[in-house]
Amino acid sequence: MSQKSIELRQKRAALAQEMFDLTEKTTFAGEAEARWKTLDAEQKSLETQINAIEASEKLAGEMRESKNGHRETAQPTTEIRTNAAKTPQERMQEKRASAEYNKSFDNFVRSGRPDQNLEEVRTYAGLESAVGGGDGEFVVPVGFQKELEIKLKQYGGMRNVCRIISTSSGNPLQWPTMDDTSNTGEWLAEAAGVGQVNPAFGRISFTANVASSKQVLVSVQLLQDSAFDVQSLLSTAMAIRLGRRTNNGYTKGTGSGQPKGIVPAIVAYNSGSQIVTAVGANATNNPGSTTINSVDLITDLDALITKVDPAYRPDAKFMAHQSTLDTFRKQKDGFGRPLWNVSVSEDEPDTIYGYGYQWNQDLDTIGASANSVLFGNFEHYVIRDVGPATF
Repeated sequence: MSQKSIELRQKRAALAQEMFDLTEKTTFAGEAEARWKTLDAEQKSLETQINAIEASEKLAGEMRESKNGHRETAQPTTEIRTNAAKTPQERMQEKRASAEYNKSFDNFVRSGRPDQNLEEVRTYAGLESAVGGGDGEFVVPVGFQKELEIKLKQYGGMRNVCRIISTSSGNPLQWPTMDDTSNTGEWLAEAAGVGQVNPAFGRISFTANVASSKQVLVSVQLLQDSAFDVQSLLSTAMAIRLGRRTNNGYTKGTGSGQPKGIVPAIVAYNSGSQIVTAVGANATNNPGSTTINSVDLITDLDALITKVDPAYRPDAKFMAHQSTLDTFRKQKDGFGRPLWNVSVSEDEPDTIYGYGYQWNQDLDTIGASANSVLFGNFEHYVIRDVGPATF
């Protein structure tokens, strides 16, 4: 961690302490509340700056390692023999990942006229040579798909904390489950026989659903601007659209033609209609109440953390709408300690009552009968990606 990053973290911690001190006032209103909001905006700005600095430092380190590990390319004759040994699919992937192909794609998007680079890849794929027909996904450079995937992963919240698996086809995927929680070992007397108790085995079937960004229309003026980054515009627009749709499905999806959302799964599990679904997670659902405080999280016997089995708590996190998380950042526990703790160390996230947290704007805000906060080990909610993104 650089000295600049350390100084900014210390400054952010000082702002957070002043925010805590303001909440100690008898009346948290008027000038105190206005000052708190000003400090909050400053600490959020510092957090963004810290993340940017540390991400840049990490990237610079990776680039140095890549440069130091660089090796000279092989002799042309060796390269020719290597290329000859590659399959058409491998040569197609290599071609689509090249800078020349990216340039050809950019020109194709702007003008609609393919050049020999695009047509060559179509030939590798066993498709017709005219780019305008057939399966258009082979026109898109590898870098475009990777950029779309990265931006999608950074969007929404669920993909940041849940487990993601990838499959090449969309056939139903059978996921085995086992529940042995009700069984224990036994004490044996001398020469006594050994008992037998089998775990309860089951399975969950993963289906595949298609999420579309719809068409993205770009003005001719922008396309004709030679300085305009067409690929960045398209990938960003598509990623945001897909991110909004899929994150909502991962959060509240019905399971019919869309993913089974974590909130419906938890509600169903808590009612006893599911055997193994979203184990290790729970949702705050306090009918009639329009507030959430430390009692709902930790104090009461029916509080959220208490509901989760201790086996799932070491890697557990909170998940809530940003406005709900902002509410927690103003609150204290029964001993007067703030629920929100600011980290001053690199790779150590801020916590709420000692646990990490993830915002998710698709969750309900605080309100009567609202499932507004989730807590648990979200690695046990599995998101399935099928194949690469297609264009």
